[in-house]
Amino acid sequence: MQAQSWHDLQVQPEPLFNFTVNDTLEFAVSLVENPLDSNLYYATKLETNVCHDDICLPIQVNLFWDLLGNFHHFSKEKNIQFTKFDHQYFDQNDYKRLQTILTDSLSPLRDYQVEDLLDKQANKFSLEIDAVTRPTSPVFSNVTVPGALYTVYTLWHIVNGPIKQQLNAYLNAHYQQHSWAPYFAGSRNAAYQEYFLKHLTPQESSTNMEQIVALLFASDEYVPHYALEVLQQDFFGSPDKYNQVLQQADKLKPHVLTEMLSLISAPNTQSEKLLRDFSDGKKVSAEQKELINKILNDEKQ
Repeated sequence: MQAQSWHDLQVQPEPLFNFTVNDTLEFAVSLVENPLDSNLYYATKLETNVCHDDICLPIQVNLFWDLLGNFHHFSKEKNIQFTKFDHQYFDQNDYKRLQTILTDSLSPLRDYQVEDLLDKQANKFSLEIDAVTRPTSPVFSNVTVPGALYTVYTLWHIVNGPIKQQLNAYLNAHYQQHSWAPYFAGSRNAAYQEYFLKHLTPQESSTNMEQIVALLFASDEYVPHYALEVLQQDFFGSPDKYNQVLQQADKLKPHVLTEMLSLISAPNTQSEKLLRDFSDGKKVSAEQKELINKILNDEKQ
């Protein structure tokens, strides 16, 4: 759990939209910025009941999704405590466990009604109020916080339910309006980088060329290949453009460099020197050496 008060965030004045869960719970979704790292999120400040009796208290929580619609994290105000059975407070391990569960979009929680997760053969007696409830079945003990099944189940279905599709639809409809291309390109999130490369307009391809080239060196295995697809012959047919990449050829992933070499044409004197230097080095593969020879000998690839 991140220690982030709602009041410390930069919250867009007007909510993006209101969302309703199961025709009963409605909340406003806002665009917020964390001033500590300038990261953007969809977020809501939520207060809701999590069970149908008085054994667990209502919960107050701040929920955050990334701009693709994936749940990211939750936070709470300093004076708020999450409670378990018999109003026992969460400890730090409980909060960490809840974060792990909520970010698991494939959790078994998606396939069951909450009643199906209870142990039908046992009862738990509340010391705080005159009530009896059933404990979580041991079979499902690894997908909940002990004593807080209703809280975990309710929150998981809120953050991983249909709202994910609506948030992603919002991104697709308003990406250009928010001018998010530079933010996505400069992110360390590979999914953001991929989205940026796949949604470039012709004008953005020109104005964001530096960011596109930088993504050839991205740590993700696939993002550099998407960058190669965007650059294509217009870039790799111009040595004045691709020489800047050849100067750092040893920093490219081997499979990225091999694909890039298959695209290069019309080398100039600097290109030829850079290619020969790399070909004589220890990092060159047999396939790369063959491609370099074809480029230097002006052979069709």
